[in-house]
Amino acid sequence: MASRLDRLVTILETGSTRLIRDTAVNQLADWQKTHPEEQFNLLPRVVAYLRHKDWETRSTSAKALGKIIENAPHYDPNEDEDADEPKKEEPLGDNGFVKKEEEKEYAFGQDEYFALDTLDIPAIIKFGRPLLRGGPVDYALAALEPSSRLAHQKKTLNGRLGLLRRVFEDDEMPIIADHAISPSTPQDASTANGFGRHDSTANGSQSQNPEEAGLSARQINVLKRKRKREAQKAAMGKSGFGDLSIRRSTTAGSEGFADETPDAESKKNGKMSDYFNLDRPTNVDEESKVVSEFKGPLIPIKSELEAADSIEGTEWPYERLCDFLKVDLFDSQWETRHGAAMGLREVVRVHGAGAGRRRGKSRRENDAFNRRWLDDLACRLSCVLILDRFTDYSSDTSVAPIRETVGQTLGAVLRHVPPASVYAIYRLLYRMVMQDDLQLDHHLWAICHGGMVGLRYVVAVRKDLLLTDSDMIDGVIRSVMKGLGDMDDDVRSVSAATLIPMAKEFVIMRPGALDGLIHIVWESLSNLGDDLSASTGKIMDLLATLCSFPEVLEAMKASAAQDEERSFTLLVPRLYPFLRHTITSVRLAVLKALMTFANLGVETCQGWLNGRILRLIFQNVLVERDQETLSMSIKLWTALVESLGRNPAILADEFEPHADAMMQLTLHPIGVSRNPIPMNASLFQKPSGGTYSLPGVTPVSTRRSSPPEGAERANKKRRKSTKVDDIPMPSQGHDVDGHMMQGDVDLVGMDVLVRSRVSAAKAMGLLMSLLSPSHLATFDGNIFHGLSSPYASTQLTAAVIIDEYAQKCHAGNDPSRFVESLQKVIEQDRPSHYRDLVSFVQRVRSQSQQLLNLFRDHGKVSQSKLPTLAVVVQGEPEAGPTAFSIANAEKVVGDDYERLKKAMAPGQRLIALPQLTEAKDVTILAIEEAKQAKEARDARIRAAAASALVAMNVLPKKPSPLIKAIMDSIKGEENQELQSRSADAIARLVQLFTELGRRGPADKVVANLVKFSCVEVAETPEFPIHAHKTNVLLSMQKEEDRVDHVDAAKFAREAKQARITRRGAKEALEILSQNYGAEVLTRVPRLQLFMEEPLVRAFTGELPAEARDPADTFGQDIVDAMSLIRTMTPTLHPDLHPFVMRMVPFVIKALHSELSVFRYMAAKCMATICSVITVEGMTALVEKVLPSISNPIDLNFRQGAIEAIYHLIAVMGDRILPYVIFLIVPVLGRMSDSDNEIRLIATTSFATLVKLVPLEAGIPDPPGLSEELLRGRDRERTFIAQLLDPKKVEPFQIPVAIKAELRSYQQEGVNWLHFLNKYHLHGILCDDMGLGKTLQTLCIVASDHHNRAEEFAKTGAPDVRRLPSLIVCPPTLSGHWQQEIKTYAPFLSVTAYVGPPAERKAMKDLLDKTDVVVTSYDVCRNDIETIEKYNWNYVVLDEGHLIKNPKAKITMAVKRLPSNHRLILTGTPIQNNVLELWSLFDFLMPGFLGAEKVFLDRFAKPIANSRYSKASSKEQEAGALAIEALHKQVLPFLLRRLKEEVLDDLPPKILQNYYCDLSDLQKKLFEDFTKRESKKIAEDASRDDKEAKQHIFQALQYMRKLCNSPALVMKPGHKAYEDTQKFLAKQDTSLEDPAHAPKLTALRDLLVDCGIGVEGQESSDPLYTPIKPHRALVFCQMKEMLDMVQNTVLKTMLPSVSYLRLDGSVEANRRQDIVNKFNSDPSYDVLLLTTSVGGLGLNLTGADTVIFVEHDWNPQKDLQAMDRAHRIGQKKVVNVYRLITRGTLEEKILSLQRFKIDVASTVVNQQNAGLATMDTDQILDLFNLGDSGPSLISDKPQDGIEGREEDMVDVETGDVRQPGKKAAWLDGLGELWDNSQYEESFDLDGYLKTMG
Repeated sequence: MASRLDRLVTILETGSTRLIRDTAVNQLADWQKTHPEEQFNLLPRVVAYLRHKDWETRSTSAKALGKIIENAPHYDPNEDEDADEPKKEEPLGDNGFVKKEEEKEYAFGQDEYFALDTLDIPAIIKFGRPLLRGGPVDYALAALEPSSRLAHQKKTLNGRLGLLRRVFEDDEMPIIADHAISPSTPQDASTANGFGRHDSTANGSQSQNPEEAGLSARQINVLKRKRKREAQKAAMGKSGFGDLSIRRSTTAGSEGFADETPDAESKKNGKMSDYFNLDRPTNVDEESKVVSEFKGPLIPIKSELEAADSIEGTEWPYERLCDFLKVDLFDSQWETRHGAAMGLREVVRVHGAGAGRRRGKSRRENDAFNRRWLDDLACRLSCVLILDRFTDYSSDTSVAPIRETVGQTLGAVLRHVPPASVYAIYRLLYRMVMQDDLQLDHHLWAICHGGMVGLRYVVAVRKDLLLTDSDMIDGVIRSVMKGLGDMDDDVRSVSAATLIPMAKEFVIMRPGALDGLIHIVWESLSNLGDDLSASTGKIMDLLATLCSFPEVLEAMKASAAQDEERSFTLLVPRLYPFLRHTITSVRLAVLKALMTFANLGVETCQGWLNGRILRLIFQNVLVERDQETLSMSIKLWTALVESLGRNPAILADEFEPHADAMMQLTLHPIGVSRNPIPMNASLFQKPSGGTYSLPGVTPVSTRRSSPPEGAERANKKRRKSTKVDDIPMPSQGHDVDGHMMQGDVDLVGMDVLVRSRVSAAKAMGLLMSLLSPSHLATFDGNIFHGLSSPYASTQLTAAVIIDEYAQKCHAGNDPSRFVESLQKVIEQDRPSHYRDLVSFVQRVRSQSQQLLNLFRDHGKVSQSKLPTLAVVVQGEPEAGPTAFSIANAEKVVGDDYERLKKAMAPGQRLIALPQLTEAKDVTILAIEEAKQAKEARDARIRAAAASALVAMNVLPKKPSPLIKAIMDSIKGEENQELQSRSADAIARLVQLFTELGRRGPADKVVANLVKFSCVEVAETPEFPIHAHKTNVLLSMQKEEDRVDHVDAAKFAREAKQARITRRGAKEALEILSQNYGAEVLTRVPRLQLFMEEPLVRAFTGELPAEARDPADTFGQDIVDAMSLIRTMTPTLHPDLHPFVMRMVPFVIKALHSELSVFRYMAAKCMATICSVITVEGMTALVEKVLPSISNPIDLNFRQGAIEAIYHLIAVMGDRILPYVIFLIVPVLGRMSDSDNEIRLIATTSFATLVKLVPLEAGIPDPPGLSEELLRGRDRERTFIAQLLDPKKVEPFQIPVAIKAELRSYQQEGVNWLHFLNKYHLHGILCDDMGLGKTLQTLCIVASDHHNRAEEFAKTGAPDVRRLPSLIVCPPTLSGHWQQEIKTYAPFLSVTAYVGPPAERKAMKDLLDKTDVVVTSYDVCRNDIETIEKYNWNYVVLDEGHLIKNPKAKITMAVKRLPSNHRLILTGTPIQNNVLELWSLFDFLMPGFLGAEKVFLDRFAKPIANSRYSKASSKEQEAGALAIEALHKQVLPFLLRRLKEEVLDDLPPKILQNYYCDLSDLQKKLFEDFTKRESKKIAEDASRDDKEAKQHIFQALQYMRKLCNSPALVMKPGHKAYEDTQKFLAKQDTSLEDPAHAPKLTALRDLLVDCGIGVEGQESSDPLYTPIKPHRALVFCQMKEMLDMVQNTVLKTMLPSVSYLRLDGSVEANRRQDIVNKFNSDPSYDVLLLTTSVGGLGLNLTGADTVIFVEHDWNPQKDLQAMDRAHRIGQKKVVNVYRLITRGTLEEKILSLQRFKIDVASTVVNQQNAGLATMDTDQILDLFNLGDSGPSLISDKPQDGIEGREEDMVDVETGDVRQPGKKAAWLDGLGELWDNSQYEESFDLDGYLKTMG
């Protein structure tokens, strides 16, 4: 099973998305579950990736490690002991360990354990080696075997940690190369002595490495280079954990890794290494076994390791792995440390409780061991926290990935240790943070940070202990307070994060400490000097969390009372500078903190709640682009304003000074693309109280308002300018809000700008509604001014402010003063131009001017005749009545254009007209755009004004202008926010009319809304267009997918318009429904009428005639009614669901209607109802709709039902899971429907459903299903189980007497065929050749005929009437089929519909009178008209791969045959590529694999790309996934058994290659040809067109012929013919001489070896021709070669051999006779065949030797040919010989064959082998004449350079690359990764979930 596992493991690295990698992780975990004994073969593969350079790969690998070991049993050697069995008390030392003397006996060699109490922190800090980002690679070390490397690193660890109390140098302890291991010297031991006592006796000897002694300097250098190379290889990250299973527990049954013993060495080079290498096995002679499938090495059951040493099984199974990881924790490369920490985290998290325990010890001893092991790990982790110095930056915060991950690992340790250890760990970390007792010269922030990180996990994981231990909680609080006051930002950040999880406990348990803490938090906020400090967000979060506790606020109040400095009045403003912080999360955190203070109540707010904060928050609303922060700002604004507004006078006073500026900013116009209108920056106030001045940006200027260049630049500069603000914060416009303040439409987007203005208007409206009318003068003045502004956007905002104000007004506040102005807006004409649209008019003017200039320059019209255009355009401030307007432009392209055209001279007119027409069109387009822009603005303003009137409840006498204004917005407003406002207004308007009793207008509005909600044809089809369609599925032909629209652009515009209209109307209806709730249908009865009336009228009884009439509106009403139900159902009040359910029977009747358009709409409607009212809807569907899906008589019933299911799957998505089982069988049945569209839609649906099946089993029953349905579901479940696993298919008793004893696997095959038959499925029986596919097929065909006949006798039902079956086969086999039917099923009558046309004509009307018709593919193609008239029961395609080309006539013909069941028989469903499989399935179940193009994109291309030799890892992964997906999808419909699996009694087949060398003449011709043609070929190989391929193919053919014999190519016309004849004359031979064709002589020798053609003594006696021991089949490709074999070898060289010949020249009906003759008459020694004729379906068991003189490119043909002899009935061993000319094309054909076989078996078979491809260089490779052609799947790199030549040249630079080196341009790039990886990896909540 090597391959799939390897693929999964590589996906850990190559997976392109998180989902794919996680899937691989889960599958690996399942693997462990199903093969528990494989754990230690699986782990090393995964663990290797922990050292990978890529972050994602490391974390995925750790995740996989965790999941895998979760499925492994927990190790507890004492599990069978009784826990409280009395034990021998042992005296325990102070720290709970057994006393030292006894401890010694358990110590493992030199592994000393570190103890928490004695760890020497000062020494580590002083002398330890800091761990940085990376360090030099120690090549000598990397070259060691993993175990020696481990030993060495363990020895040097104390030195590297600084525990020797001096600086340790590497060369104190030389690295001893593996093959010169010296006996251990005392000095080795002393360096690794225990911790408590540091002897200073370790004197490292500086001796030379023994390996280097006695070598010259040059040799030493060579040696060093060699080591360096080895080390680079070793350091590539894949080496390293070579032997995790050395001390494995005795329970593991499979083979361990290589041990260091010599006998394991030998094993390692043999079978063992196969298990861990990803290549194919190298020791299998590929040549001799073309079909060898690698099934993994044979494994000895018990490893010598375990047998030899009984101790090995006695320890914790992960000991070895953890040894490696513990050493890696101190590696110089940060990636390795990170991986090791993650690996340890996973192992300890899952199996920490078993660590260090041993068999044969009491539980008490083991508990001590366990604690000692975990304490040791905790010490090591603390050392990393002390020494690690690697910090990285992620977006706007810094992260210390190693410290964080080590913290997590420490968290895992803390779960398993007793309280005493937790306390000891806490003390250690506490010392690191406080640094009081460490005798340091100065404070070290990194160590403090490491300690804080550790504490954070102590707090999070062991909160339980924290609460009971007062010393600990005080210590943590002291640390946090120290951390918050730290100068270092990272320390502050992590300190704040430490406190957040325990805030509640802290507040309750230490109320006294609150005051100090809060003081520190506020202080640290005021110290945040720059806007990039990482801790800002965390400290804000902490502040907000703390302030949510009443105790904290009490404490703050108390301290404020004592100290003026600590009052809210002074503290809260410290938060203001952060409001416009560059980091979004900080801005949000500030708002949340302020919100907390705002909700505190009046007395805390008094000091700081003033105009200043209101103004700052209002500015926030104006410039915030982030949606979440914006809504938070508005919430905060509302809270503040309402709090102040309890006293309107104070609110007015506070806001008075700011009112004017804020109003101006709110009403500031919005520019258009490329013409922004910057805001006046001086109106913005800074948090400190000053205002901004942006140099060079004037307030709204007169002409084209874009700021001068300088200003743009000044804005973009980063902070740190020389000017210093009074609070060190960035000035507002410079960073975050520059683009908003510039009004930059292109960068920010129009929608965001509109949203900001609407939000500001909401804020303003709220404020106004809380003020008394006397204070509103400033506001009103600005608003009236805004309504008459020359800017459209200003008018819009003014109207929106009035709207918001009116909605929120209270009794004393009357907005009616605005009514008159608003009515004017609606009823009077709009102005002819707006200032913010000036650029449109300017564009029109310049286009018009260009048009006139063309008349002048090209048309030679004199200047005086041209009209002059005004320079100033309307809309500019200085424009007067004569300024250029759109009307002028229309005159230019209209009257002026015609007039000037006439004024031109006729000749000029001819020349200039094309350009003039083009210029005119461009101008007209510009005019259109300008008009549209203006109309859109008009509609916007009118709608806003009308909405404001509705908000004031003002209804004019003539409501139509008002209604029209809002409806226009609903119909065409592109901006969703404004459209929603109109929708809201129209819903309120309907309510108003209803309350006032004005039914008419209300009904009219509702009617329009309903009509609008049905305009989008993609959602609601148009009835008149589709009225005539009855038998089509509209789901299959959607309007928007049509490509042939007359005017595509216009269609796209209309479709977009319709989408907008439907969006608006739908929203309005939804709002109505929400506002009225359960009463909507009584209050708005028209709605119910629209939904109910048409359906009741149409579907009660027969369908009325007018419902079919395209001219009548009734048809559209029916469609709209269903569309409306679909729109309304999701928002209807649950009390109205019974109404919807009352409509369901009508919808179901519509589903059965004969009009396609009703069925389509009903299907969509039903799907929505089911997704909203799931229980009742699905029950109705299962009970009422599904039964009609198999109605054989009425096509429309089936179409409606399948269409409903199709839409249901699309709408419900995953929620359909509980019902999948009900749908899958009905859908399956339709996959073989006689109607093409039903088949397509069914197969599409099935492909989706079948993927959900595996998930279905674990889901609880959906509520409300009847007993009967649940019983039905269990039936379906068994079916699904059988579908997915052929082994579960129930046995089938064949009801007829088949005259043959079926073997067990044949019976299984028949069971499977019967299963397909029962569920109307179709499949491919692709058993290996010779396993009896014919017999299995006959069994099922005969049984089905019999069963149908019985059923028909009982019921007489038309669908079981007698139907014939059709068998289509290659012409050679038609006789074979007749013979098999006569032999096995003589009771079936059979007609062979073959032979010349005259014979066939006589039979063509009698075909349904017989049981079985056998015909050939050619006849089927030519007589398809005759054959398709009949209905067939079974259509069987024998050798069905002949329809592999979907475009071939034969394929198209068989796909037209109507039948109940379809079956394909083929030994090789895929011969060359997977597209062939698509064609086969397109015959069986069209659409199941999607349309051909879809299949290409989804499967064929990725699979092909991944085989391309230059494929990237992403492409290879895509290919692997595509193969896996395809495999899953087709597997249920393929049954394939290989001979080796099922036939124990079939003798073996032995494949041998028989090599012969080229003769001199052949060599000479080869060389001539290569010289002459090679250049041309090289050119053609890189071209793609047909001729090039043709030429290459001819060249290849020439070479193949030349391999056979020079006589085949040297014809008199050949260029070299004369020379060759002279050359031969000299040697006195002829071309035909066998000496020049070594294959012929080789064939003769081979036949003689087989005992064929050997003369016996009595050969003179004509009666005595001995029966030879062997008989042979000789296959050639080409007929000429067959002639040559016949004439030269058999007639001339071996005249005594008797033979038969079978090739294309033998008529098809005589072929079976020759076969029978050969099989029954043993005196024929040889049968000569061509592969094409002999390869198909013949049964030639008479022969036992098969000889291939030539080979087919297509390996399947050769395989089929050899299996002519190797099939059931064969009694002898079959020998297959292949004659191969060494070093030529033929060898390469063989390696290509091997590759194609790999592909075929991948898809059809469980085993997946490697894939490779033909590239340019490989085509060229075929022409090279080598000693032997390098195999295409190169197993071993040649000349020590790994990889293929073209990968060795750098594409960019053209230089040759060093192996393993990246491309040149990649050099400078380090590892880059995504910030989100940090956020996810170090998210505390997520971490605690995994721990839980």
